Amino acid sequence: MLVRAGAVPHILWTKGIDIPYRAQGGSAYLIKMATRAVTDIAEAAHAFVRDTHGRDPLPAKIAAAHCVLASPWIVSRARTISQEFAKDTKITRAKVADIIKAERAQLASGDQNGLSSIEEKIFDVRLNGYSVSEWEGNLAKSLEVSFAISLAGTRMIERFTESAKRASPHAEVRFHSSLLLQHAAIGIALPLNDPYILIHAHGELTDLVVADGHSCILFGSHPVGVRTIVRKIAHTLNLSDVTADSLLAMHENGKLDTAHDVAGKKAIAGASGAWINECSKLISLTPTRFRPVQAIISARTHEQFFMDSFAGTYSSIKVHPLDADMLDKLASFDPHAEKLRLTILYAVAIARLETL
Repeated sequence: MLVRAGAVPHILWTKGIDIPYRAQGGSAYLIKMATRAVTDIAEAAHAFVRDTHGRDPLPAKIAAAHCVLASPWIVSRARTISQEFAKDTKITRAKVADIIKAERAQLASGDQNGLSSIEEKIFDVRLNGYSVSEWEGNLAKSLEVSFAISLAGTRMIERFTESAKRASPHAEVRFHSSLLLQHAAIGIALPLNDPYILIHAHGELTDLVVADGHSCILFGSHPVGVRTIVRKIAHTLNLSDVTADSLLAMHENGKLDTAHDVAGKKAIAGASGAWINECSKLISLTPTRFRPVQAIISARTHEQFFMDSFAGTYSSIKVHPLDADMLDKLASFDPHAEKLRLTILYAVAIARLETL
């Protein structure tokens, strides 16, 4: 990705590496394959820059490698914490930092293997009940801070950093939360004033964030994604994953034939219930005053299935997909780079961070 002040981020090159599901693989398999994938992508990116060196406007080297992490590699928490004072008290950056530091310590306390903070963002600071953009140094009797913290395993951060630097030793390696970047980009692309929920179904899990304007209220993930759904349907109907995938596509398009109609719809309904039940467990944790009125739902494939599943349970929430035409205006692509909406969201959010 090329970032220039005053211009939309430009995606020069993309590459995807699929990590095959292995029921008995466990965490050792996942770590091994993910680390290898980071190495392979970093080396391929370096080769692209090397082989096209001199082509305007491509720089001579990679300046930074941004690693975007989703569950299970990362844990993110959105919090709003209030403090009351007996008298007017000067609000300092150190006072706000202490609030975040205490929450970070609490979040990391349950992990015995070591967690590192990779991203922290303050969404809103309220003094005496009012949002204040220039809050430092002001006097107040009450302080409310809305913020998010993202932590990841220290050893995994070290492994991913080593993998990225094998190809570009001098590149700065930075880490981000997938959910936080998605939320930040939505705030740029589609400012929403009412509480909303942002859901993305990955291959083996689903990420979810509830937000109110610029503030995140709740982060969550659950282990049911696109591939999980397909495997569940395949198992129920004793089909191959490929056939189950095709069956789900026909269902989305309203084209299930009579031979598969009853059993297929029943299996798909069961898979839908498994997914929405997990989403509901997370949504139920949202404070009543922040219950979402809109939902933005995306998935690499079978997006309509997830939208229909959500709408069938939450009829009062307006459901819509990420508008591809709208996102296309926020980034540009070289002809051979794959246009993915999630890539655009990441690029927009990272570009904003780079140019602040």
